[in-house]
Amino acid sequence: MSGISAGTVISLKDMIDIRPYRIASRPLSFEGLPGGDAAAPGWVLYAMAQDETISSETTPFPKLIYVLEGELHMLVDGNACSLTEGSSLWVQADTWHEFAAPAGAKFLQIRL
Repeated sequence: MSGISAGTVISLKDMIDIRPYRIASRPLSFEGLPGGDAAAPGWVLYAMAQDETISSETTPFPKLIYVLEGELHMLVDGNACSLTEGSSLWVQADTWHEFAAPAGAKFLQIRL
């Protein structure tokens, strides 16, 4: 986990690298959050190399996907959508979704 301290300026985009033929993930934690780790939101950075995919999945919680860099193609409950840098998408709980990075992408997934 990568601890983020209150009052410290960070660049989420710079906290993870795109590497050829890989999908990388990096969970984030928030130091000093009242309630400790149990109160921490589920924030995970992802970096997907060109043409990498994450197969169809579902989770019991909703999540927000925010693209930090590149372009991310998603299929959500059978509907195709394309997200570019700065765009986001909310995925409802128990909804099938999948990811593809045609030219590489970095994104933040936040469990809601």
